[in-house]
Amino acid sequence: MNLLREFNLRPAPRIIKIILKAGIILATSFLLTEALMIVLDPYLFRGRFQYDPDMGFKVRAYHANGVGLSGESDDGTLTNRFGFNAPDYPLTKPPGTFRIVVVGDSFGWAGGLNGNYTHLLQVMFDRQPGRRIEVINTGYPGTHTGEQLVMLRKYALQYDPDLLVLGFFAGNDFLDANPNRKRIVLNDCIVDIDRRHEHRLWNYPIVFRSRLWLFLSQKYALYEADEQAKREAEEWSAANRAALPTRTMPEELFYKHQAGKLAFCDRRTSAAQFGPNVDFIFRSIAEMQELMNVRHGKFMVAIFPDELQVSPTQFDMLVKKFGLQRADYDLDLAQTKLKSFLDSQNIPYVDLLQRFRQEGQERELYRLRNTHWNQNGNQLAAELLFDYLQNSSDGHRLMSY
Repeated sequence: MNLLREFNLRPAPRIIKIILKAGIILATSFLLTEALMIVLDPYLFRGRFQYDPDMGFKVRAYHANGVGLSGESDDGTLTNRFGFNAPDYPLTKPPGTFRIVVVGDSFGWAGGLNGNYTHLLQVMFDRQPGRRIEVINTGYPGTHTGEQLVMLRKYALQYDPDLLVLGFFAGNDFLDANPNRKRIVLNDCIVDIDRRHEHRLWNYPIVFRSRLWLFLSQKYALYEADEQAKREAEEWSAANRAALPTRTMPEELFYKHQAGKLAFCDRRTSAAQFGPNVDFIFRSIAEMQELMNVRHGKFMVAIFPDELQVSPTQFDMLVKKFGLQRADYDLDLAQTKLKSFLDSQNIPYVDLLQRFRQEGQERELYRLRNTHWNQNGNQLAAELLFDYLQNSSDGHRLMSY
């Protein structure tokens, strides 16, 4: 009886001890890994982006360009001293030079150093006789106007611009402009936090989330998307007897991404849902204008259309795929709101939408399932900006000293 009682009672405590030991080992390993990821982040994780206490994140200086937040790709050249997709212009402006600084998002990266619209605009000015005109690209991927204002103050104004051009993307610049969003980078992962509840230790961000989980989940999601894109590329090649011309998003992900943009265009809910975003953008634009006024410089806005606005077939696809009602959506709502504000503030602007719609009937202007301009789109944008600055009355005023 005693032996039987010992046999029945002893194994349970032994199993519990094993489980406890394993749990302690796993918990200790997890906590040690989390601590190492915090302490060694600046030294081990040397990807494209790095933490910036003011902006939240920035592109590393002199880093080889690759694929960015939105899938935009470029030609592998190096970024400049501030992490811009531009040459290293001297901060002291050469005598007799008129400087145009372009602020924007990932549209300043699509096409690489020599294929994006700002460089093509520079080429057009270089062909003109007379004074030297420099076009400096200070676009930052994954940002909206409010975040670009922070970048402008910290970095771009050091170039001493005569004219500041804000490239506003109608597709998501209102949509993403949560006044409380701060996009930061941790262990090569992009994380959105609430700036009202930001925590730092020795001027470095502390988030109450597992860094290991963030790293593994983001990298796995990128891997899955990349693998799906490869599978779809193989199917496309087999069906069309040609390779996909550019890097693409997986089809399902792309259409979900585009459908998400329609939330801002919804006539029924847009004003209530995105009112704070719109006000934040307007305040940011007004501050950009004031910054240039104080410096006796000029300011204008270039409004870039989304492919969803340019391509009727894409909107047709979304209506069919997600069971939407066409009458609920005003695809031009972003332009309508923005232009009304700019007119009220006497801020010059050029809206590319109508010409993109016209040209889009004849040729592709956007990369396949990528959201950014292809070579044709970059070229058209540069031509429209050049024509506006050279041939319109507002352009003449903006280009004068």
